[in-house]
Amino acid sequence: MSENGKLKRFWLHELTRPAFEDWLDNEPAPVVIIGVGSIEQHGPHLPLGMDSHGARHFIYEIAKRTNSVCFHPCWPGYSPHHMGFRGTVTFREETLLAVIMDTVASLAEHGVERFIISNHHGGNEEIYRLAARLAKNYYNVMVATPRGPSKTELAQELEDRQKRYWDVHSGPTETSAALHLFPELVEIWRLEGWEPTLEMDPRLFEFMDPDREDFELVSQVRSACMPPVNIDFTSSGVYGTNDPRTASPEEGEKMFEEGVQFFVDFIETWKTIPVPDAFKD
Repeated sequence: MSENGKLKRFWLHELTRPAFEDWLDNEPAPVVIIGVGSIEQHGPHLPLGMDSHGARHFIYEIAKRTNSVCFHPCWPGYSPHHMGFRGTVTFREETLLAVIMDTVASLAEHGVERFIISNHHGGNEEIYRLAARLAKNYYNVMVATPRGPSKTELAQELEDRQKRYWDVHSGPTETSAALHLFPELVEIWRLEGWEPTLEMDPRLFEFMDPDREDFELVSQVRSACMPPVNIDFTSSGVYGTNDPRTASPEEGEKMFEEGVQFFVDFIETWKTIPVPDAFKD
């Protein structure tokens, strides 16, 4: 439902055509937020749809606070590196690129000029950024891919944790997010007796120390040495060396709020800038 451009529902698929048209015609600076995630193994305790569930919660909250429309065009992402674990569903790179491009193309044809792509799976990184660049060129629309915040106390703590423990997949950070957003899908009990399963050359563990003067260099050497399929370096599917059981819903809530507010501030600032002439017909 929409009245004079003000939405009461924010998912594109829940709006009637007249409601979408009312929003598009009366909202001064309409923004469509596209979320992408994945269907892939997330250790023994997190749902296969972790990234897409997270994307849906995230973009909906942003849309609600900014009178934007949100859309989650697909559940899978680009996850061939997770295919050693059963349950993973991966798109080919060209498939995911086409899904994002076709989504932008369709809505651009209806008059949407501002898009945000919110990515929640590292494996999609290069693809969604390429989609943003190509969509701007092909469809003459603005496409933003905000990232932040990075300077808050919590953001700095999470960055150090990622560097020090490689807490990037199914560790305390992601587990905290899940415990906040969808605790009913988390099976912490499956971590009983958990120990790190990360396997690599002992010298590469030494490269995970962010206090090293050469950390910028050696961390990239470690990354270059990791096998392409993750079951070859972690039998549990958890990447990091820190215990996921230390996660907390309170941290997840704070992460979520900081991330959402960053996007809200981005959109509200973006709306103050008129559409440049180069994007007009």
